[in-house]
Amino acid sequence: MTAGSPSGKSILFVINEAGEFVELRRVALAAKQAGYSINFLFASASYVNLRQDRAFCRLNGFNDFFPGRSLRRSHLSRQYASISQDLDNGYAPHSLKNATRPRISKLAMWSALILSSISSPIIRLSSKLNAAANARKERRSNLFQPFNYARNVYNKIRPSLVVFGQEFPGSINSLLTRMCNNDKVPTLIIPFAVGTTKEMVESLSDKPAYDSDQNLLNRTAAKLFPHWVNYYADKKLLRLPGDKIILLEACGLAPEHPWIPNNSKVTRIAVESPEMLRYYQRMQFPASQLSLTGAAYDDILYNARHSETARDKVLRRLRLDNNKPLLVCAWPTDQYGSRNLPMEFPNYKALCNAWAKALAVVHRFTDFNVIIRPHPVTDPELLMEVLRPHRLHHRVTDIDTLELVPACDLFVACVSSTLRWATACGIPAINYDCYDYGYTDFDSAGGLITTNRYSAFVQAIESMTDNKEAYQAARAQQQACAKEWGLQDGDSMKRIITLIGELAPSSTPLTPSTQDNRP
Repeated sequence: MTAGSPSGKSILFVINEAGEFVELRRVALAAKQAGYSINFLFASASYVNLRQDRAFCRLNGFNDFFPGRSLRRSHLSRQYASISQDLDNGYAPHSLKNATRPRISKLAMWSALILSSISSPIIRLSSKLNAAANARKERRSNLFQPFNYARNVYNKIRPSLVVFGQEFPGSINSLLTRMCNNDKVPTLIIPFAVGTTKEMVESLSDKPAYDSDQNLLNRTAAKLFPHWVNYYADKKLLRLPGDKIILLEACGLAPEHPWIPNNSKVTRIAVESPEMLRYYQRMQFPASQLSLTGAAYDDILYNARHSETARDKVLRRLRLDNNKPLLVCAWPTDQYGSRNLPMEFPNYKALCNAWAKALAVVHRFTDFNVIIRPHPVTDPELLMEVLRPHRLHHRVTDIDTLELVPACDLFVACVSSTLRWATACGIPAINYDCYDYGYTDFDSAGGLITTNRYSAFVQAIESMTDNKEAYQAARAQQQACAKEWGLQDGDSMKRIITLIGELAPSSTPLTPSTQDNRP
């Protein structure tokens, strides 16, 4: 039984990338209210938001683990922890509590001095030898450390349910799923993003390491394991480099269909929308694995759309006129390092200048207010440098995109999963595919304009902000298909918690309240 869980039911949430945590933390808050003990495992010690996400865990009483953090506490460490509890959370030194200073004889003092002079060179040499040995050991263990650590965390917690944000080949998720299946522990994927095979082939087709004809190991892997092979344009591709494929197959951690996102032997997948349900069905996922629940963010969008004050609150925080329409731009991230194809602009800064120029026209010559929401990884100095000449630097905000989308009248982004939020809310959107991925994920959303050319992007913005008839037509089309992209009844979190309860029943029959669905 895990400490702090009155029902003895413990959930382990596994985080591989930052986007997963944003979605799963909402579920964790609701699951805690429903009586579960919550644990987060960050798959890598180099996880980009480790510090801030661990702080969120501590603030909400969640246990957190990451490779490198010890899972054992010795008798001495427990003794030291007991003493430290009386030291004002680190503000008071122990010497104030232990007021008496011991008397030391001259013999003892000189003995300690002689011992120090003799042992110091030995200790320094030993430290150097240990450092070199540890470096060699670290190089050998880097590949397996996340897997070994995940196994140890699982054995320590013995969870009643393990929850993932996605599944992909080579992740620790595969190992944990296998362990859970062996122990008859249920597993659940709560997807954090739209994932398709198209994304895989686009991101890998221009990288030599994934070309099946690149080297002997790749050719061997393609021959032995043909399910790892896929074809796109004029390329014969592998989902992973050959050496990793062979290793995963040897360890029994390979998926049946490596090119299908979330292909896994998990117990259940919490499907976000009817559109995604149809996608999983086309990819031949078994019906028993799919549960249409909606997503955690659905309820936030629903509450915002059905609140008379939600939009007003956002506009007041932004100090904007409530009578003017609002354009929200999810600023594009720098993906030049992941694309070896010729781009429309020579570098990221040039691309940013082009986006700023297009938005500045809206800001200066239309009734629309413009707000820019940068991605957390965006360089703030570069962004300010780009926006200042266009007088848009004061239009940047850190308000959660999930709050901004239902408050806006037009949403602009670059191949982002956040576009489905706008579609689910019936809000016209522009998807400028400036990295030329060619995704067709949102083709069924009639009021969402997708283009991969800057001139068409500028034309689309001008049309949506200056042509009321075109805007109203796009809005009507978005509203017509909104129900296919989200379950907008305010009960998605309840369905997710109900599903969790079916997989790992809690003795505390609670359901999440509205306030637990906040970002």
